[in-house]
Amino acid sequence: MINQLDSSPIRRVEVFSKAQRITHWLITIGIAFELVSAWLIQHAAVDVLAWIDYHVMVGQALLLPILFRIYLLFRPGSGHWRLLIPTREQRHILRQTVKFYASLGRLPCPDWYAYNPLWQPVYLLMIPIMLLATLSGFGYGNNLALAGISINGIHALLAQVILYFSLLHIVFVFIHDARGNGAQISAMVNGFKYFHIKQANQPGEPNSVAVDSILNKPPR
Repeated sequence: MINQLDSSPIRRVEVFSKAQRITHWLITIGIAFELVSAWLIQHAAVDVLAWIDYHVMVGQALLLPILFRIYLLFRPGSGHWRLLIPTREQRHILRQTVKFYASLGRLPCPDWYAYNPLWQPVYLLMIPIMLLATLSGFGYGNNLALAGISINGIHALLAQVILYFSLLHIVFVFIHDARGNGAQISAMVNGFKYFHIKQANQPGEPNSVAVDSILNKPPR
């Protein structure tokens, strides 16, 4: 636990750097456009050739923020890969999160420093998936295959994975923001979360942040 001498019951803490937030939203906007444009090309009465060009151009541009996100994995700050690996101190947060989901949100929503510890490995896995989906798009339409699967098939499969992850991610972010106290959505906008301070149990003992997972702070 992090000792805190401030008597205020709420501590506003910066958890996401500007680079992390900008990269997140560039990837979000790019993926959203790619998913919508792919649906329009297949199901809507649009200029298919024009929308294929848009899809390809945005996919090429999307490669840059994805590569920068990989770069942030190895740089000090909120994008570091260590924040995507659950720590031993977060085990109780994991258990509370499972109970929160199992109760359909009726039990209290736990809190964490930056990323939901139950989803941390998934977030880390999604980075190479997004990279592979983008790179496979460069070979889309060619007679290429990997491990017996066509590039077209790989691209479509990875796009489906990204689609389902994105939908689940949006749903759970809103659930956590509504049921929790940490301002999950605005944290990725302004970089700050709110941590509630637990009052000391014994006289003279300093207050402490009631979130053990804040120990998993970004490397400096």
